Amino acid sequence: MRRHSLLRGTLLLTAASLGLRGSSMCFQVFLSNRIGAGGVGLLQLISSVSVLAMTIGTAGVRVASMYLTAEEYGARRPGGMRKALFCCLLYGLVASSLGGFLLHRASDWIALHWIQDIRAASSLRVIAWGMPVSCLWSVMAGYFTARSQLRQLVWVEFVDQAISIGLTVVLLLTWAGADTERACLSIHLANTAGTAVTLVLLLLQALAARRAPIPQGLRMWRRLIRLCLPLAANDTLRSGLSTTEHLLIPRGLARAGAGAQGAMASYGTIHGMVFPVMMFPSVLLYSLSDLLVPELARCRAARDLRRIRSLSDRCLRMGLLFSAAVAGLCYAVADPLAQLLFSSAEAGLYLRLFAPLVVVLYMDAMVDGMHKGMGEQVYCVRVNTLTNLLDVALLWLLLPRWGIAGYFFTFTLTHFLNFYLSLSRLLTATGYTPPLGYVCKVLLSAAAAAWAARQLCRLWAAPLTACLLGLALYGALLWALTALTAALSRADLQWLSGALGVGKSH
Repeated sequence: MRRHSLLRGTLLLTAASLGLRGSSMCFQVFLSNRIGAGGVGLLQLISSVSVLAMTIGTAGVRVASMYLTAEEYGARRPGGMRKALFCCLLYGLVASSLGGFLLHRASDWIALHWIQDIRAASSLRVIAWGMPVSCLWSVMAGYFTARSQLRQLVWVEFVDQAISIGLTVVLLLTWAGADTERACLSIHLANTAGTAVTLVLLLLQALAARRAPIPQGLRMWRRLIRLCLPLAANDTLRSGLSTTEHLLIPRGLARAGAGAQGAMASYGTIHGMVFPVMMFPSVLLYSLSDLLVPELARCRAARDLRRIRSLSDRCLRMGLLFSAAVAGLCYAVADPLAQLLFSSAEAGLYLRLFAPLVVVLYMDAMVDGMHKGMGEQVYCVRVNTLTNLLDVALLWLLLPRWGIAGYFFTFTLTHFLNFYLSLSRLLTATGYTPPLGYVCKVLLSAAAAAWAARQLCRLWAAPLTACLLGLALYGALLWALTALTAALSRADLQWLSGALGVGKSH
């Protein structure tokens, strides 16, 4: 294995994801200005139900595809990789077809009783028809990721995004107009079409690979079921509770006195405007999280504890530095950025409020990927069950009384608890001890730079000017402070330069 292959793969996925998410972000801004915060809120509720349906339909097979392929790849068994792919595709096709059938039959009922808006039914039916296609696509993506064939996967993802966005824009301009139901339907029709085309491309690439005899017997099926059952239970329960949370938010805000339209608008502002901006840079850590699953699985199979600790050290320290930098930037430029993108003071307030939680959200994503690579699925089931049940219970109790304050308190408490429990388990499994001095240096440096940059932003009325000046000052101060405190050491810089091919690797 080449040195720094993990980082190079991460950078490739990140560059692609930034382009893909950048175009999605531009489209989100366009859509928000076209259908308003209330329309965005409805789209988010449909998407939340869609995620639950897809989670049930995929039944844990995406991660299983990555994990099984990575193990066979590490053991140099090409026939085993083909057997793993075949088993995952067949399993996913059956599970997603059943899930799609149930969603299609229940679409009207879900729209009326869960989302409380019949306009959602047509989009749910399109999602139901597309579930088998989306499930098989996720299996193929896991297969190509585990084989480190990232260039092929990136190319296909660009094709998928181009088809989806291009067709959506055409439908919006020629058919949907400002109609919210048609706008939501256009998005899901275009997404299904893009996924179907690129699934064919992925299957053709897999079939073109050198063939090897497929081993007989049921051993691969038993391994698949052992992986999928806890993953499916965890993902379904967590997604179900997450969907319940999303459905509770506008209802709770309405009961708190915001009114039905005001509650939907606030929900749309937070989840359709603020969170996409806040999570936009997370593509780096999500790309790394995906790649850590097969990497750690290979190390675990080889009992390479030294490599596991080395990965834990680099990834957790660099991940903390990156997430703290993003959190500080979101806080510093929250108001002018929200005005620039959405012309919304409310969005700026919420972005500044949630910005410090970026550290927890980003780091939890990476820790979750490391858990999957270490085979800790059962523990993840217990932790996610606990925190999601607590989340739903607190939202039910606090939202009608405290409104947005109740939502923020619940969000903060449950995400901190989940991250603490997950990180504690990871440190025990890997034997790694994080340097607390480094953690303090990074967090204090980001906080100080963010406070200073925010004061500068408040002096300028023009949003674009304020954003650019705030970004420049924040970047300069953060770099200076991390250098002065040695939060980014010379060894880290040498490692990064070597990984990027800029200098000698160390």
